[in-house]
Amino acid sequence: MRIFLIIIILIASFQSWTKADDVSEFEIEGISVGDNLLDYTTVDYIKNNFGNWYDDEYRQLLIDKNFLHYEDVLVSYKSTDKNYTIVAISGSINYGSKINECYKEQEKVDKIFLEIFSNSQRRIDIFEKGSYGLENGDTNSRQIVYEFEGGSAVIECLDWDQKKKPSFKDRILISIENAEFRSWLLKNS
Repeated sequence: MRIFLIIIILIASFQSWTKADDVSEFEIEGISVGDNLLDYTTVDYIKNNFGNWYDDEYRQLLIDKNFLHYEDVLVSYKSTDKNYTIVAISGSINYGSKINECYKEQEKVDKIFLEIFSNSQRRIDIFEKGSYGLENGDTNSRQIVYEFEGGSAVIECLDWDQKKKPSFKDRILISIENAEFRSWLLKNS
């Protein structure tokens, strides 16, 4: 029943994408790349809660709200941008330690993306044990990436090493990124 519900949720959240032809027209929980982060939160919240997970160039922020479709929504922005322009957004659904459920869901979402992004370049990236650094142990990631003009869309299943990160849950991440951020991310990872 949970898988059926997740499929319905993901399909409903993609409906706004079917008519979009620019990265800024795609939405996750009503938030788009190019939006001002201050439309969704305050400067105080940003300054007190950002994550510096990449390096000093980009920052991430977990938006603290109850969302309709996703359990978590994470946005990225340039650290020097005083306007807090969103360059990437991700929605995630957690699977506990049931990574195979995530892979099944990824295949279903991929079929939807094949229709939505029919004119884009599609590839699969697999990051195996150790790709996320020694501190994350045998964490694995399988990404299906759609590259299009102005950005990319990514469906990722993240399989956390439960011995190294027992509190981290396996999850599916649906992400939209502008081209500049995606290029930077690929160059620096």
